[in-house]
Amino acid sequence: MFTVAIIGRPNVGKSTLFNRLVGRKLALVDDQPGVTRDRREGEAQIGDLSFAVIDTAGLETDDAHALSKRMRDQTEAAVRSSHLILFVIDGRAGVTPLDAYFADWLRTQNQPVCLIANKTEGRLAETAIYEAYELGFGEPLAISAEHGEGVGNLYEAILAHAPEGDAIDEDDADRPLHLAIIGRPNAGKSTLINRLIGDDRLVTGPEAGITRDSIAIDWTMGERPVRLFDTAGMRKRARVTEKLEKLSVSDGLRAVRFADIVIVLL
Repeated sequence: MFTVAIIGRPNVGKSTLFNRLVGRKLALVDDQPGVTRDRREGEAQIGDLSFAVIDTAGLETDDAHALSKRMRDQTEAAVRSSHLILFVIDGRAGVTPLDAYFADWLRTQNQPVCLIANKTEGRLAETAIYEAYELGFGEPLAISAEHGEGVGNLYEAILAHAPEGDAIDEDDADRPLHLAIIGRPNAGKSTLINRLIGDDRLVTGPEAGITRDSIAIDWTMGERPVRLFDTAGMRKRARVTEKLEKLSVSDGLRAVRFADIVIVLL
C-alpha cells in the first residue's frame, strides 16, 4: 500500500495531523514536546484516497547514546519504508535551524517530500510561510491540522504521488488476532515484541516509561496473522498523577478492551 511518513522537529503538530488523516485520536497529543517516541502506523483516508500513514518522533540532534538517538533511528526507518514524506514545520514559528538541518538530510534520502506549514490559522503565519521556501522543497502547503484547514490541498499533494487510492476494507475472515501486551513500566514489553518480530521496531532502553502510545504492529505467527499491541507501563491508579501518563494508560486500556488475548508481562 502507498505509505506516507510524517516527520519534523518536536511539537510542530505531527500527531495532530496523523489523527486528522486517520479520522480518530489514535496518537497522544499534548503541548509538551517529545510525546511521540515510537513510530505509529494507521490507515488514512481523504475523500476517495486511501493510504497508510506513519506518525514519527520529533527529529532532534543528540549524541549516539541518548534516547532521542534511538527515537531518530525509528524515524529514519519510517522514511526509508515510505513512498512520500510530509515534512512538517510550525507555520507560526517560521524556519528554525533544526528545520534547515533536517531539510538538508531529507535531500539525501531520494524520497519525494511535501513541505507542510502547520498551525497557519490567522495572519501571523504569512511571513513564516514565505520563509519556508528557503528549505528548497517548493511551495509550502499551509494547513491547520487541529482545525482541518487545508486538507483539500493536502489531498491534491498526496494524490500527485500516489499510484492509485485503494479502499481499505478488511474482511472479517482475514481479521488478524489482536494480542495486547501489558505490564508495569520497564517490564520488557517492547523488548519482547522486538524479539517476536525479529526487528528493533520499538524504542527500548533502561529508562522506565519509554513507550507512551499503544503501538499496533502486524506480525505472522506460523500462518496466522496477528496484530500485536505494545502499551505504556501501567501503575496503580493512585500513583498516576501526571496528565501525560493518564493519557498513556487510558490508551493502553483501550487496547486491552479491543484485544482478543491479553498477555500480562511480569
